[in-house]
Amino acid sequence: MSRSAWKRAVVALAAAALVTGVAGCQDAGTGTKSSGASATAKPGTQSPEQAAEAVRAAYTKASGAKSARVEMRLKVAGGTAPGSSTFTGVQAWGPQAAELKVSDSSYLADIPGAPVETRMVTTGGATYVDLGADLTAQTGGKRWLKAQAEGVAAGDELMLQLTGGLAAVNMDLPKELGLLAGSSGVEHLGPAKGGDAEAEVYRGKLPDGRGMEVWIGPDGFPVKSVVRTEAGESVTSLTTTYADYGADAGFRAPPAEDTVDFVELLKKFLAGGGQA
Repeated sequence: MSRSAWKRAVVALAAAALVTGVAGCQDAGTGTKSSGASATAKPGTQSPEQAAEAVRAAYTKASGAKSARVEMRLKVAGGTAPGSSTFTGVQAWGPQAAELKVSDSSYLADIPGAPVETRMVTTGGATYVDLGADLTAQTGGKRWLKAQAEGVAAGDELMLQLTGGLAAVNMDLPKELGLLAGSSGVEHLGPAKGGDAEAEVYRGKLPDGRGMEVWIGPDGFPVKSVVRTEAGESVTSLTTTYADYGADAGFRAPPAEDTVDFVELLKKFLAGGGQA
């Protein structure tokens, strides 16, 4: 495989790894405990304080569940790594873990030899991406790409550049809800339209400037969220739907002898160490 093809491969896999939870987490800052406020109300009737309390109640619900089945749609516009991917499976938080299928990915579609769909596992502070048979042949038979959480959180400039600001994505749902509840200007937008008619919608800015909307169902659990991030010329939108709270998954890491380190592979090929 050429150096340019490998560059596209590691960029795509960087995006996939980061979005599933390798990115650094932030303190939730949820403030006082929830009094169990309901998210069901007529449009425009909730004050900012009531809206924050409803989001805080959803935080409590999600925190207690610890996991959910998710479908995530990532879209990145502009920057050095534009594209889109869909992730489906089980996402857990506290500690973070995931087992996801990656599909409908423009990143993967643009890589010679990459699988049409792939698997990802996040556990123990690292994310593992299944390279597929053809790419495995380029790594000495090692099938899984391993991305260590501390490697990304350290702020490696090369990685941040190539992933179009995806390090700003935080996949810990309760922490995101806590940040939203603790921010100023949380607003209640009223009932959702169309298929989400049984949910109430809330919107606000997170402390780091990201915008977030959350759909909260009659039972107090989030059913959907949209997080929008701007980093330089890149705009990232992550839309997630949630179901089956408390869902379980194995979250088993691949054998160490079957993994290749993300950072070392990335730097090797971008420095010209890949095949010509």
